[in-house]
Amino acid sequence: MSFLKKTQLGALITAVCATSSAFAQDAISWENADLHTATLIMSEPMMKVNGGYHELLDAYYLKPLMTKDKLVTAPLDDILDELNGEMSFDGKKVTYRINDKVVIMTLGSTDALVNGEKVTSPIAPSLIEEALYVPFRFVFEGLGAKYAWNSKRSLAEITILRPAGSIYKPSKGNISIKTIHKQAANWYASDEAKSVAEAMLANQNKDGGWFKLGSSSDLSVAYNRDTFPTYRQKSTIDNDATFLQIETLAKVNQHHSDERYQKSIIRGVEFLIKGQYSSGGWPQFFPQTRGYHSHITFNDNAIANTLSILRAVANNEAEFQFISADLAKRAESAMQKGVRFVLDNQVVVNGNKTGWCAQYNAETLACERGRSYELASISGDESVKVIKFLMSINQPSAEVIDAINSAVAFLQSQQIIDKKILNVKDDTLQFGKNRLVVDKKGSVVWPRFIDIETLKPLFSNRQGDRLETYEQVSYERRVKYNWLVTSPKKLLANAYPVWQAKYSVDNNVLAK
Repeated sequence: MSFLKKTQLGALITAVCATSSAFAQDAISWENADLHTATLIMSEPMMKVNGGYHELLDAYYLKPLMTKDKLVTAPLDDILDELNGEMSFDGKKVTYRINDKVVIMTLGSTDALVNGEKVTSPIAPSLIEEALYVPFRFVFEGLGAKYAWNSKRSLAEITILRPAGSIYKPSKGNISIKTIHKQAANWYASDEAKSVAEAMLANQNKDGGWFKLGSSSDLSVAYNRDTFPTYRQKSTIDNDATFLQIETLAKVNQHHSDERYQKSIIRGVEFLIKGQYSSGGWPQFFPQTRGYHSHITFNDNAIANTLSILRAVANNEAEFQFISADLAKRAESAMQKGVRFVLDNQVVVNGNKTGWCAQYNAETLACERGRSYELASISGDESVKVIKFLMSINQPSAEVIDAINSAVAFLQSQQIIDKKILNVKDDTLQFGKNRLVVDKKGSVVWPRFIDIETLKPLFSNRQGDRLETYEQVSYERRVKYNWLVTSPKKLLANAYPVWQAKYSVDNNVLAK
């Protein structure tokens, strides 16, 4: 049916139908069309499409602007893409299309064409930080949408009808990023695993990488690229993308030897090797990268995952024995270069090694912010996977041992003792729950972000403000993001003692 409830939107349907020639036949019905919403949040570099948050312009910190005449302007590139519309800009003329409606504007001019008619725009398109800002209401009303302004929350929203099924909607399945690693080893021999592998073949990009999916998205789905937003189809190592597909295909190939799987894996490995910076790190997205996506990223275990795959290939481990000697050698070189980057960029504060930043500037190698609310900081979460990778190195050098011990000692110092994150059901709130920090004897959490100068927990919001306490974080960001984590707990309690007894017998940093 629709993303939105009929009972809430009957009046809007009528209003949109009256302006939309694409559906101006007998009567609009929910069987052939859906109503969609796109919202601009004036104080944030974000948009909401059908309730889902996305950056206003992917990988940039750009916010909507309001003129002195209270006209909302914004770059509409990704909003049009999410709504499966079209936008083209040749440096002077910009064209927007949805539902057979067309709005054409010219940079610096208020002259416009709306569905073939010459009209005057209330404000001319302009370039701001290399992004094209246009009047939000004018463009979308020209495209047949209904506009509304929420003065209490400073939100500008449009609603528009689109043919049923023309907009991407994530589908949840039994096998997702969340669940695939919970499957038993013999699952990779199953028909279900083969269906996942076939979808991965279909979803691989021409450059050899894979695009990012949500953690609950169905991995057995071959995504329709005609409805899947173009800007979201870029290859990445974020959210386990590319690493997960190579790993899965390799395991399925062990049970169902298939030349197609092997060729796909080889293309994926080549993609990882080609994407490495000369410094040894990897950007979040490549080869199509922009904004903060060009930063070297440890976020979501991107580099640790990449190094793990390259090492498995280099060592011709069981699932990679079909890999050529030349590719294995190149994987080994890239892996060693990556390890060098990891060791050289452990953050040092007051002469002491700590953990790793979630992102590093590709040129200066300074710590950088990721999304607007992910400020430049040491990561108490991402550092765990880096430590685990270093601990998996056979016969580690003295330098590797020191890096591990220093990082473990740092994590121990960052414990927030006798505190617990608790989700509390509350039907009066937007998401039906609240997330609180409560006292709990014996519990322990760690900050996900740690200030590089003060080594204190660091919090933020979608506006990018620097906050000192969890309670200052907005409700939406508290409920929809993990500011306090527990991932170091098992590392300190289980993995480190085993590793220390083998490789660092004379130095147990947890005993000090």
